[in-house]
Amino acid sequence: MQPFSNEDIQAALKTILSGEDNDSDEIVVESDDPETHFRRPEFNVLRTERDEKQLKSRNIDLDNYDLDIGRYFSRIMLVDKLRETRALAGFTRIFPENDLTLNLNALQEILRRNPLPPQNSWLPAYVVYGEGIFLELNERRLQQWLAQNGDAVQERIKPLVQRYQQVQERRHLRDRPLTPRFILLHTFAHLLMNRLTFECGYSSAALRERLYVSDNPDAPMAGVLIYTAAGDSEGTMGGLVRMGKPNNFEPMVRAALEAASWCSADPVCMEIGARGGQGPDSCNLAACHNCALVPETADEQFNRFLDRGVVVGDINNRSLGFFTYDDVPTC
Repeated sequence: MQPFSNEDIQAALKTILSGEDNDSDEIVVESDDPETHFRRPEFNVLRTERDEKQLKSRNIDLDNYDLDIGRYFSRIMLVDKLRETRALAGFTRIFPENDLTLNLNALQEILRRNPLPPQNSWLPAYVVYGEGIFLELNERRLQQWLAQNGDAVQERIKPLVQRYQQVQERRHLRDRPLTPRFILLHTFAHLLMNRLTFECGYSSAALRERLYVSDNPDAPMAGVLIYTAAGDSEGTMGGLVRMGKPNNFEPMVRAALEAASWCSADPVCMEIGARGGQGPDSCNLAACHNCALVPETADEQFNRFLDRGVVVGDINNRSLGFFTYDDVPTC
C-alpha cells in the first residue's frame, strides 16, 4: 500500500462502498456553469446501462420502436431501479425561489432555532427508491430544427425571457439559460408526465422530472429523467418502466403530442404569451392547467418556462415545433 496515500485509499473505498463506477468516457466540461457541472455526471451515468445496487438501467434499441422514434430520440433508457436522496437545506417564504436560494449559509441559519456547531453541521435528508424513463433527444434533429426555425423560435420565446429578466432583477434570482433547447425539453417532459397519469395510473404528484440541458457545442445535453419514488426499499412496481417499452411508448408520445396540438383553452392559451404571458411570474407562453402544467412538487422550475409552441408549433405555423405536425395524428 506504500505507493498510495491515505487520501487515495479513502477515495477508492468510498467508490467501492457507494457502488459508483468512474467510466473513462465520462465528459467533464470546464466551461459548465455550477448547475450544469453538477448534473453532467448524472447525465453521463443515466445514458449508460447499469446493474448496481442503487441503479439498474437498460438501453432499448431504437429499431424496436415504431413511428420514426429514432428521428427524435437518440436514446431511451429504462431505469428499473434508482435511489434518490434529498436534503433539506433551508426554507424560503412567500416565493419558492428568491435571493436566499443563492446563499446556502443564509438558508441554514433559518433552518434551526439554535445553530449547530460547524463540526456538526448535518442536514435532515431522506432516501427513497423508485424507477423511471430516461430520454435523450436526437442532437442532429435538434440542430436541424434550430437551423431551420432558430430565428422564429427565438422571437417567440423573447417575451418569456424578458419577463424572467425583470423578475430576476427584482428578486435577485440566478441566471438561467432560457434557450429553445431548454424550453422544448421542459415542456415535452410536462406533456409526457401528464399523459403518463392516464396511461399507468400514477397521480401527477407522484411523478418528477430531472432535466439535463446544455448548449455547449462540444458537449451538448438534451435529456430528461421522468421518475417516481417511494419509501419502500424495493422501490415501485414497474408500471412506469413498462410505459417506456416498445409498443407502449409510441402511442403514449403520439397521444401527448396530439393533446398538445390543441388545448381546450386555445386560441387564448396559444396566443396569450405575446400579450403578457401566464402562469407563475408570467413566465409561460402556451402552457396552462389544461395542457402543460403539473403539480409544483413535480417540477424543478415551479411551472415556469413552458411553451407548447416550440414542441408542436403554433396555430399559424405548425412547422415551428420540434415535432413536425405531419407526425402528429389528428383526432
